[in-house]
Amino acid sequence: MPQSRQLVAIMFTDIVGYTAMMQEDETLALTCRNKLKKKLEEEITTHNGRILAFRGDGAMCSFSSTIEGVRAAMALQLTMQTDPEVPLRIGMHTGDVIFEENEIHGDGVNIASRIESFAVPGSIFISGKTHDDIKNQKDIQTISLGLYALKNVKEQVEIFAISNPGLKIPDSNTLEGKGQKVREKESTEKSIAVLPFINMSNDPEQDYFCDGISEEIINALAQLNNLRVIARTSTFSFKDKNMDVREIGKTLDVTTLLEGSVRKSGNRLRITTKLLKVSDGSHILSDRYDRVLEDVFSIQENIAENVATSLKGFLTSKEKEAIRRPGTVIEAYEYFLKGRQLFHQLALNEAKLMFEKAIESDPGYALAYAGLADAHSWLFEWEGADNGDLDAAERNSRKALFLAPDLAESHSSRGFVLSLGKKYDEAEQEFKQAIQLNSNCYDAYYYYGRSCFARGQIQESAHLFRKASEVRREDFQSMILLAQSLRILGSDQAEETAMEGIGRAKKHLKLNPADRRALSLTAGTLFEIGEREEALQWTNKAIDLYPGDTGVLVNAACVFAKNGNKEKALDLLELVFGKGFGKKDWIEHDPDYDSLRNEPRFQVLLAKMR
Repeated sequence: MPQSRQLVAIMFTDIVGYTAMMQEDETLALTCRNKLKKKLEEEITTHNGRILAFRGDGAMCSFSSTIEGVRAAMALQLTMQTDPEVPLRIGMHTGDVIFEENEIHGDGVNIASRIESFAVPGSIFISGKTHDDIKNQKDIQTISLGLYALKNVKEQVEIFAISNPGLKIPDSNTLEGKGQKVREKESTEKSIAVLPFINMSNDPEQDYFCDGISEEIINALAQLNNLRVIARTSTFSFKDKNMDVREIGKTLDVTTLLEGSVRKSGNRLRITTKLLKVSDGSHILSDRYDRVLEDVFSIQENIAENVATSLKGFLTSKEKEAIRRPGTVIEAYEYFLKGRQLFHQLALNEAKLMFEKAIESDPGYALAYAGLADAHSWLFEWEGADNGDLDAAERNSRKALFLAPDLAESHSSRGFVLSLGKKYDEAEQEFKQAIQLNSNCYDAYYYYGRSCFARGQIQESAHLFRKASEVRREDFQSMILLAQSLRILGSDQAEETAMEGIGRAKKHLKLNPADRRALSLTAGTLFEIGEREEALQWTNKAIDLYPGDTGVLVNAACVFAKNGNKEKALDLLELVFGKGFGKKDWIEHDPDYDSLRNEPRFQVLLAKMR
């Protein structure tokens, strides 16, 4: 018999409990089988696959393209979870197999079959080799389940679960199949937290300059793939705190820390840095830079490049270009850094003035225009829907993009502005461009997710919030909004996701006990999982601390509405809508307001917003 050896992706599918189903309800069993067969044939045709065998409760298929095979599996599994639900499990492996007429042999077949045996209904499990082929596909998410010794397979195999919204992700410690789990996969991930640099100058007013340098290094390192960089919001929680580096590293879940100091005197600048290994506190790298003030941009670039090279071993010319930040004259840079500091403090009008001064000093400074656009965007969104702010945000974001078209932040800032103006299709293109330029651009994923939610594209919002939560694994906002999207989709992952979001928020609040966003946004999620008393406590605490904050009051209205305090909720909404807040699109798709929809006062508010 003629034989041929090929490298293919093998997919096994199996209806769990099919024999028992036949015995209890033959009609239902046949309905499930026919549904599987019809959808399988459809996806095989669409994704250029081949059905090698189809038996009563499952099938074996092959694909010449691993990516197409995984996409076929995803479409198949998601359809099987619609009514009538088919308890299907899927396993995949990419490997070398032998085709002999209508039969197929080889280790690749055996491994795919063993992986399928560990899967659970609603899940797709893949091998490490399959994962290698699809890991750069932005529309496919995965999570490692650990290393497994599979029956009659010599080498241990790492198994991943496809983790896109709607697919089951079981606890890896509960899995049973043909083999056994050996251990969790040891992480080889490179990760770093850049702590706020210490101000060694005589002038305490120079704190903004030291903070700004730290933030710019964070932003530069965040451009690199395969390096997890902790966001400013977490690392700056340790400012002025005398803590051991190992304790800080453990809290932030990173392998390395960068700490430094800045001495600025007249036109002279001295910056020292230490790259530390968290496990033992040892020094990986130490540097000192004595330069004139105008050299600050090259210093920042050198620091980022030296740190990245120490962690990654080698930087390509493309990576070196990616960490280069736009330069300007010193006067403009100092105004820009002051603006960023004020922006982080939510002193938006004051921040706006600083960005304007930066632009006066250098009319070609792209980052200043992007900062000014962000300040106007936030003023429009949270401090009153003044079209003047939206127009200014539109104008400045366009200028930033013109000056720095290769900067992900320019496209992300532009996308945010366009989404506020409900130009969703244009916003989508900007967000996608930002992600193409920097696949670690948190703002692009986060604001793109919010844009999709506002226009009712809940499945897409869930995907994007999940990506944002993966880029910043310490971020609670994206995880909580992911839980909300999953809840609307009816996913059974919603509660588990909500618990993780709450866990992240509580960890954040230990470092930032008065954070308005953590208190008010998380309160609604606590309510959803049944912790109503705690939710109300968090809500009231947020209101006491920030009685005039629009975001706090909007989130409080959601909690009160769900708790049945309709009048209190409507009082708050009338207050914030009276200030000009008017996110009509979001409100129309937010289930937190469902109890108010038939209330005359609520309908009047919506009518005014329209």
